Amino acid sequence: MAQHAAPTTLETTVNNLTNECEDGQDNQQPTAYTPVFSKGVRTVVYVAGLIASCVGLGFMTFGDAAIGGYISTVAGFIASGLGVAYNPLRRD
Repeated sequence: MAQHAAPTTLETTVNNLTNECEDGQDNQQPTAYTPVFSKGVRTVVYVAGLIASCVGLGFMTFGDAAIGGYISTVAGFIASGLGVAYNPLRRD
């Protein structure tokens, strides 16, 4: 860059990113996620949500579809609201 030209915002940003890369500040690892609920509570909520979804499916198939849809939807909302999800690859 010429001595008389002021650095632009883009040049300043690139220089800052380059400096961070050289300093090693761009490789900071985030802290580990700590779930709010224990494994036992999450398992119980997951199983209860699974059973409620099956009951809702039964209502939709053999009874009132509106009630079955409501049961299945609420079961999913409660499970997802508590952060419960089936993920066989999860380690914790």
